[in-house]
Amino acid sequence: MRQSERNIIIGLLVIIYIIIVGDKFKDNTLLQNTIAIACSAIAPILVYFVDQFLTNLNRINLWYLSKIKYRRQKIRVSMSYQYRIHVNDKYLLVKNSTWNFYQHVGGVYKVLSGDEGFLKDNFGWELDKKMRTSGEKHNDLRGFIPMTNLLIFLDWFKSQKNREVSHWREFCEELIIPGILDFGIFKHFEYRYAGTVVTPIKKSDVFNCLELLSYDVYDVIPNQEQLYHLVETQKKDIELYKWINETLIQANGFNDRERKPEITLGQHTKWILNLKYSNT
Repeated sequence: MRQSERNIIIGLLVIIYIIIVGDKFKDNTLLQNTIAIACSAIAPILVYFVDQFLTNLNRINLWYLSKIKYRRQKIRVSMSYQYRIHVNDKYLLVKNSTWNFYQHVGGVYKVLSGDEGFLKDNFGWELDKKMRTSGEKHNDLRGFIPMTNLLIFLDWFKSQKNREVSHWREFCEELIIPGILDFGIFKHFEYRYAGTVVTPIKKSDVFNCLELLSYDVYDVIPNQEQLYHLVETQKKDIELYKWINETLIQANGFNDRERKPEITLGQHTKWILNLKYSNT
């Protein structure tokens, strides 16, 4: 029990004593004393819900869905990070290694090697039943947990303990290793945290389950040499990556001028750009 809960319980018991019992316990009727004892017994339960409400006031809908409405179900969670690389009014997108669409550079965080059991012991973690979890996907922070553990899982993730916190790995895997960018030029680069996009608890568009997706978003800040190198990549037409303008991203890859799809984009590509979830 947290200190805040203990303080509220003590406060409630004092109020109950003053209002119902007062200083004449022996002189009160049996009914008065019974009510006082019953209220004292119920106080800790009431305080727990009050404290939970106050603690989760900024995410009360999430609390209601995970603790009450969907409490008997499991939820698929995926915790990722994405880079916005913006040059000459275009964004650098790479082809997703699993799905046939383009997205911002980035991918799923990983739990630290050797800490896989931590997830299971603390959150009832199960490996993702919908996607591959071996090879390079091993230890990905993408899997299933009981819905009632969702809030404590999100709090743990925010603490950054027992998990990957560097954002270099996906940048290297998607841009350096394929040869899109030169390691000598991009072995160090600056980037700024822009925000986090978290979807509501929703039915997956692809999988038959409830899910919650989270994306930390970072803006790359290239130096002059890196900027020149990025501009040079815009002169090439390669399937591995595309430079796409904001209008096309906002239209989910549909070219309004030509009235036809121009490129297939992941739905979250637009969310990352806007730093906001939308269902369209």
